[in-house]
Amino acid sequence: MAWGLANLWKQGKEGGYSVRHGRKPRDGGADNLDSGPEEANVKPNFFEKAFPFLFPYGRGGLEDDRPTTLDFREHIRWCLRYHDRRFRKHETFPFVAFGIAQRQETLSSARLQMRRKTFNADAQIMASITEEMLEHAQQQEEDKVPITDPAIQLLRSHVHTSSGRIMGSDASRYRLRSQIWSTSLYMNPPSLWVTINPCDLHDPIAQVFAGEDIDLDNFISSAGPDKDQRAQNIANDPYAAAKFFHFMIRTILRTLFGVEASDYMVKSHPGIFGRVRAYFGTVE
Repeated sequence: MAWGLANLWKQGKEGGYSVRHGRKPRDGGADNLDSGPEEANVKPNFFEKAFPFLFPYGRGGLEDDRPTTLDFREHIRWCLRYHDRRFRKHETFPFVAFGIAQRQETLSSARLQMRRKTFNADAQIMASITEEMLEHAQQQEEDKVPITDPAIQLLRSHVHTSSGRIMGSDASRYRLRSQIWSTSLYMNPPSLWVTINPCDLHDPIAQVFAGEDIDLDNFISSAGPDKDQRAQNIANDPYAAAKFFHFMIRTILRTLFGVEASDYMVKSHPGIFGRVRAYFGTVE
């Protein structure tokens, strides 16, 4: 209903209303008196209720029941690549989906921790932690001294192990740092340490990813929108900005350094610095 009022408001055909919020989400339709017991037991889908503009027919939401099981991440990728770009340009949908994906990673990692043979004994030790013990550990951490309490050490170990598999967490960055040190010890220190930061505001390739019609084979400096429209296109379409970034990084690695990386294999051929023996790349 909010989306419908917003669209009518932009067209100057409707005024504002005071709407009393209910406790439960409703689809706005009348109750189906002919619905059987199977339809009555269907659980409401969160995405269909939270984003009626994205799912106007109330069907096809993420993690909805369907004959063929679809992975949550694959469904998000499909939504972000949808032809009308409504999912990728939505103000909150990408962030909500990312937050849910992080929660799923957290639960999956915690489930692996709980399957360990020593988890029951560890749980009893962690259950004995008191508020005073946590405050003492906090003071030791602020004083930059090692934490001496074995129960707090065990808790931190479980937390870091679980969060190390979660994308964007501090523990995952610690794990990347350990991998960088391991690579340096095995392959010697890096010969080249660079930061690649392609500008997405003034590059015509980024505007093509954002939906602008630009002929890159017959390109001139005045092609494409002006600077204000370019900035607005990138701000409204973060998926296009991310796709442009990965495209440029992969192109630079392949063209200049001779490295082609895929999900399962890394190929190397001589580049401007010869053949790359190893590389480590992360995204901020």
